[in-house]
Amino acid sequence: MSPPGFALAMALARVLLGSAAVWLVVRLLRRRLLRLERPPEAAAGPGADGAITPLLLHSLASLGYLAMVVWGWRSLVRDWALLRFDPGPDRLVEGAALLVATVLVVRLLNRSLLLLLERSLQRLGREEQTSTLRALAPMIRALFWGLGTLVFLQQQGVPLGAVYASLAGAGIGVGLALRGPLSHFINYLTIVIDKPFQIGDLIGFGDVLGPVERVGIRSSSIRSLSGERIVIGNEELLQKTIRNFGDLPRRRVAQTLRLSDRMAAEKAASIAGLVEEVIRAHPPATFDRCHFLRFADGALEFQYVFFVPDSSVVVYLDLQQAINLGILQAFQSQGIEFAAAAPEPATARISPAPG
Repeated sequence: MSPPGFALAMALARVLLGSAAVWLVVRLLRRRLLRLERPPEAAAGPGADGAITPLLLHSLASLGYLAMVVWGWRSLVRDWALLRFDPGPDRLVEGAALLVATVLVVRLLNRSLLLLLERSLQRLGREEQTSTLRALAPMIRALFWGLGTLVFLQQQGVPLGAVYASLAGAGIGVGLALRGPLSHFINYLTIVIDKPFQIGDLIGFGDVLGPVERVGIRSSSIRSLSGERIVIGNEELLQKTIRNFGDLPRRRVAQTLRLSDRMAAEKAASIAGLVEEVIRAHPPATFDRCHFLRFADGALEFQYVFFVPDSSVVVYLDLQQAINLGILQAFQSQGIEFAAAAPEPATARISPAPG
């Protein structure tokens, strides 16, 4: 058994020497890891300031210093008889050390996990989803803090049966209360992550067609082509068949011409060439085909097809208008007439019998 002064000196020596060893190891690891990392010009970019390596090394150093303090304290308890007979201070120091270690580990998990997720989204090119991750960050942090608290209490010998039962009951109550908001949030995440459409895409569902103006947690807004703003719940929207015209690599346009049936065969044979010439004069539209389809009532029907290599509805409408005007001018110069509108079928009207 050592005198109290000598035991205290030995404990302090262990703490100091151990801390020096931890400092040296962390310093060597930092140099080694910095050599393995990318050069600074390659690492520059979004998220480069919050590198994982300094965060891990800082947490490792803090845990190492804490471990040295615990090592020194245990040697003091072993060599000092008074501390062995009174377990109160030992329990207090051990509990405090475990609490600090739990805080350090939870902080490391929270910061490193969120940083890794954010940088992964940036590498995948999903910059718009980082805002969603930041919105979920408080929930993720609270989850880890809750788990860390339960682990700490369990290590301290606190009976957690009643705690788990209370949490289960509270979870059921909270789940029932938040069923509606949680459903809205899940639908919002479905739109953000699966990307059936994005803001600015031209979409259609049912008899609605227009660009997406806003995607909210509960509802989305679409501006119809006639100008009114249509607001629809995300849950209802996801249950519909959505036609997304914003993802079109190119747009296929098929049109039908009804020309006079009094046209000579020679002029009818020239229709395909005239239409092709007009379409090729309006790039970036590309001609596909033009054919004489059939004899209709009082008309000869021709169909022509061209492609627009752009998903923008404005570009499509501008080209369609220019091509229509070009075809009209070409037909007028050649004396080609359009067919009259087909007569509506006659309907019999039944008049009430005179009284």
